[in-house]
Amino acid sequence: MSKNHRWTVTMILWVIFFVTMPVAAQEQEALLVGSLKGRNIGQATERLIQAINSNNFTFVRFQDVDDRLVPPGWKAKSVRIVYFCNFELMSKALALDTRTSEFLPCRITLIETAQGVDMIAVNPAWVSARLGNHRLHEYCVQMKKDYQSIMEEAAL
Repeated sequence: MSKNHRWTVTMILWVIFFVTMPVAAQEQEALLVGSLKGRNIGQATERLIQAINSNNFTFVRFQDVDDRLVPPGWKAKSVRIVYFCNFELMSKALALDTRTSEFLPCRITLIETAQGVDMIAVNPAWVSARLGNHRLHEYCVQMKKDYQSIMEEAAL
């Protein structure tokens, strides 16, 4: 297959993908981001846990990236995943669609940089829009707002 033919096939597949994607999915951003300027990863974790608790969620745990996620001996203490949950909301979402287990419990990844700490989370509304379950999507739109509130409060 020539380069031009491969390129044409790739473009056709992308067009089909975007034409068949639900409109709600096209309207959502994939990632939610925030920053804690001038903070280290320990301070950011503390602030994030406080924000989680004050927004009616329960802090579950945090995990440094070198903790069973990368080869032994490799260290990345500048990356941490914070897990949290609203168990009532999770129960309702799972009852609507078991595929929500792919992105629940909630998690925000913290990445320490020279300027501070960046917070990154997958937008649950973006994921649910692709699942095609309207009732679940309503829950996930609310979860997106909750994520944003938590990240905004942590950044104060």
